[in-house]
Amino acid sequence: MNKHPELFVELDQIGLTLPEYLPTFDFPKAYINSSHAVYAKCPVNEDDLVKVKKSRWGFGEDIPGWLRRADALKLYELAYFVQGDILEVGCYHGLSTTILAKAARQSPWSKHIYSIDMSPECVEEAKTHLRMKKLDRGVTNICDEGTAAVKALKAEGKQFEFAFIDHSHEYEPVLSLCRELDSLMVPGGFCLFHDFNDSRNADPEAHEYGVYQAVTEGLDPDKFEFYGLYGCTALYRAKPS
Repeated sequence: MNKHPELFVELDQIGLTLPEYLPTFDFPKAYINSSHAVYAKCPVNEDDLVKVKKSRWGFGEDIPGWLRRADALKLYELAYFVQGDILEVGCYHGLSTTILAKAARQSPWSKHIYSIDMSPECVEEAKTHLRMKKLDRGVTNICDEGTAAVKALKAEGKQFEFAFIDHSHEYEPVLSLCRELDSLMVPGGFCLFHDFNDSRNADPEAHEYGVYQAVTEGLDPDKFEFYGLYGCTALYRAKPS
């Protein structure tokens, strides 16, 4: 297991660099398999965001989304190696969901994905793209506000080994979710926060951005440790009990 605490940046340095992908788990080659390597080699747009086709055969239109290479590579890696269930909060049109589902399908460990978004339209788009890629089996799509959905899952006794948090850029929604993660994550589980490493978090004029502040203030440092920064994502791990 590899952690990269040296990649942590203070708020005044946030978004100035976008660290490359580095592995958290140990595996012998540069990439886990050919599906993982795709995200290092696939086309990117003018903003350096990956372009992934809707079709499982790699033709047609791209799935809309905002993932950098390092983001996508880290999503696949964690979804592949964790042995427990996966939570996604914020799916948009399912770009990240399809990456998680592909990794989970190819993993040697059986797991289930719970994908949440408060937009009915986004949930339907994600479901459509999962079906187009034949990845819908093993994914439960939930239409609800992020924290409300998480509280409902906790009430059912659900816990997760990996959570991808991407439902909001705003401080309060991310903060409220962070405060639920302690009892939601299994000891040793991973939380990956999208848009943590975004310079708009430090811009006083960008009132809609506060992911960095919400995560650093909302996670109890006695219970979570920083594990690395990759692209615009930050990885934290629930400390083993």
